[in-house]
Amino acid sequence: MQNFLTSFSLSGKNALVVGGEHAYGPELIAGLQAAGARVWTAGSAPITDVPSEGFFPYHHTSADEADALAAWAKDTMGTVDVLVENVLNMDTAPGWDHDFDSINAQAQTAMGGMILTVQAMGRMMAAQGHGSVILSTDYGALVGYDPHNYEGCPELYQRDFSLLRGYVRGSCVNYVRQAAGFLGEHGCRCNALAFAPMAGKQPQAFEDAFVAHNQIKRLATAEDIAAAVTFLASDASVYITGITLPVDGGYTAK
Repeated sequence: MQNFLTSFSLSGKNALVVGGEHAYGPELIAGLQAAGARVWTAGSAPITDVPSEGFFPYHHTSADEADALAAWAKDTMGTVDVLVENVLNMDTAPGWDHDFDSINAQAQTAMGGMILTVQAMGRMMAAQGHGSVILSTDYGALVGYDPHNYEGCPELYQRDFSLLRGYVRGSCVNYVRQAAGFLGEHGCRCNALAFAPMAGKQPQAFEDAFVAHNQIKRLATAEDIAAAVTFLASDASVYITGITLPVDGGYTAK
């Protein structure tokens, strides 16, 4: 136990953040960097306000693309100690008026793309014999969105009560359990983080309503996100796998 606190450091670790252009992405990247990791990114666009070691254009569209990402990561990064997949926080089409093709296209990009990313990168980590896979989502993965939170901001109702939003956000909960079963035999882990909304990024009426129903009377901060991703990325959580960790001030505990 003498070196226990050093297990929280990410110094010397290489991390890849995929889908950093979506909600929570910049905070995840900055948090990993603050903990000492070298961070590369992949997605539809680089995050200009958070510099990284390198960027790979990636659109979550096919197994071939996922394999290309893994090959690039191996050639560029050498060892990938941490993979953070953030595509589940993509924007979904608002409302319930969608046809099969539009539903299928978004589900394929978010859920299918996430599975293929973890498949390709998980094989690479398994060959290494170590690694931490972290899926990022929001609190809607664990509980239905509350209509009462939107009484003062009806413009958000169609966005959050999308036909797809909760389905996409929640797809990680059982998937991390399944991925943990495969990866665990190879010394790798797979977990998810389910974040509360971030302070200052929603209409004030929504923030006030969310806080009123929360045990810890505030929204998430960049520091909350940094602490959570650092924990699951670090050796401090080396015996934790297959979980979805709420980072929501107790909102989903009721």
